[in-house]
Parts: sequence; C-alpha cells; structure tokens
Amino acid sequence: MSINRVQLKDNHIQCLETNCLPFETTTGETVVYGSTSKRQSLSISSKLNSPLKINSKDGVIYVTNKRLIFITVSSGDINSFQIEFRNCPILQFSHKMQSPWFGPNYYEFLFLSNDDTNISDGFPKNEWFKGEIKFNDGGLFEFVDKVNHSLNDSVNNPQVDDQLPAYTPV
Repeated sequence: MSINRVQLKDNHIQCLETNCLPFETTTGETVVYGSTSKRQSLSISSKLNSPLKINSKDGVIYVTNKRLIFITVSSGDINSFQIEFRNCPILQFSHKMQSPWFGPNYYEFLFLSNDDTNISDGFPKNEWFKGEIKFNDGGLFEFVDKVNHSLNDSVNNPQVDDQLPAYTPV
C-alpha cells in the first residue's frame, strides 16, 4: 500500500483523456484491466481510533499483473494509490465484492499497515484500514476477476512470467 507513490507521467491528465497509460510500468508489467470511466471513487479509513480518512470522488482504476492502481482525476485527498500484489501476504490483505440493494457495487478491502517494513507508506503503523472502491458506471465483476487472477499469480506463482498457450485439439 502506498499513497502518491505511482510514477505518474508529466502529462498524466492528458493521458486520462486520450486513453494512453498515465503511469510508468515496470519491467515485465502488463495492464490487464483499465476502467472505462472516470467515475470510480476511493475511500480509506482506519478501523481503530486513528482519524485518518482518505477520499477521492473520481478516479481511474488499472490492474496490472503486479499491482492495483487508482489515479485521482480531479478532486481528492490523494493523487494516486497502489497495492502491490506481492506484498499482500505481509499486509494480511483481504478483499471482497459488495453488491448492496441500493447504490453502486463496490470493492472492499482490509489491510494492516505493517510496522516491520516500508510497504505501507503514508499510513500509521500497526493499524487496520478499510478501503472501498465504488464502481458508479459498472465494471466491478471484470475488475474483481482480474484482481483475483493477478493477485493469485503474484503470490503463488511469482516465478512464472508468461502464460502458456491454450490447448487446441488436433
């Protein structure tokens, strides 16, 4: 978990308008999901007594084979937020999809800001945090599928770089 640590391009606002990637990718990183609208909202708050509350009213979400990235478009407490999937076991990361009776579907996640490492930059140490990403224009089901696949590969198969070709009967 880190706040404002995504390496944004100088023209990232223009990239959001023209559908080019607004951030720099690392070696071997590929984008597997990008939200179709800019109407996703992010909120993160402490589960304990900390007064920390982070909100962003509009943003774009990307899922790569290595991380989940949220980039604020116009108004919010942060510019960017990322979750590196390889660090999820250390953070005791858990997540689920929520579909309320009324209102937009949302993705809910919990994590512990670990004291031993600098993985959770910007968060108070040894506290539980709850985050929500609301999908105001749909796309949650595809997003969750891509997150689950990328998270599983990053945690359980870090040495595998390429997908094997699909089986085709002769």
